[in-house]
Amino acid sequence: MKRTILTLAALCSLVGGCASAHHDTPAGFAAFDDNKAYDFYASDGEGVVLAVRTEKNRPHGDLSYWTSALDVQLREAGYRPHNVADVTSADGHAGKQLRYVVEDDGRELVFWVSVFVTDRHVVLVEAGGDVAFFEPKEAQIEAAIATLRVG
Repeated sequence: MKRTILTLAALCSLVGGCASAHHDTPAGFAAFDDNKAYDFYASDGEGVVLAVRTEKNRPHGDLSYWTSALDVQLREAGYRPHNVADVTSADGHAGKQLRYVVEDDGRELVFWVSVFVTDRHVVLVEAGGDVAFFEPKEAQIEAAIATLRVG
């Protein structure tokens, strides 16, 4: 899990500077108000995490740029790509969802990052956790991501 946290910190540095975005908290998750790295951060009792981060669009790039930049960084960190899908926010912004699997201390972890881009901001919705705990909650996590309002 240390590797996952370090990679998430690296992603934050890739798109520096916060604003604000939010989505609904899924049932069985608790939202944490004191996480300064995220606009929204929630976890369930089994360590599955759902978080939103809004950063300045600097350098100024489009959805294709930010999707590629994040993919390269995650692959270099050892994340194995699983799937890429088109997603849409609740307020109509087109995005991309990148899904990965990574080994950490002998455990297989799932990591999803949904990317939305406006002229001013890059909004990242990150979800992850141990595959055994994450997979049963996929529908809940997808539903929560669909409630995101990019702004």
